[in-house]
Amino acid sequence: MPNETAVDKSTGETPGRLPHGLVSQMSFKATFRWVRRAIHEAMDALEAYDLTAEEMGSVEIVLAEALNNIVEHAYPQDQPGEITMSLRLRQTGLLVEISDRGKPMPHGRAPLGNHPMAEFGEDPMPEGGYGWYLIRELVQDLVYDRRDGQNILIFRLTIRGGV
Repeated sequence: MPNETAVDKSTGETPGRLPHGLVSQMSFKATFRWVRRAIHEAMDALEAYDLTAEEMGSVEIVLAEALNNIVEHAYPQDQPGEITMSLRLRQTGLLVEISDRGKPMPHGRAPLGNHPMAEFGEDPMPEGGYGWYLIRELVQDLVYDRRDGQNILIFRLTIRGGV
């Protein structure tokens, strides 16, 4: 694994790598099994880019939370649709785009992701509800859009040095 990555300034591409910083692009069924497989493939693809263990962990957490939310909330369990995901390394970090044709997010926007304990006070700690909090803590520039029946989630993770 190289420690330094040369970038062609005219194209922004890295010689010997996929065009336009593309690390991985895939489509898969919106099931927990296929999500696990997609995350595994994405993480394998990122190994060639010399990310730190902390960066790899952050990527894995965010992908798992975002993709599992689609499986749990966007499609009926007996009718899983498709998810498309691409990962691109840029000067500013890892750009992730995830899309699906499931139900839109509530109120047409990504959840705020408040810390679950802020809402429960002295009540027992909830088992769930941390997903959007974790996503929002670990990513930058999160954008959600619904266009032509398609949910599009784009965000960036800061990666040491970008490409």
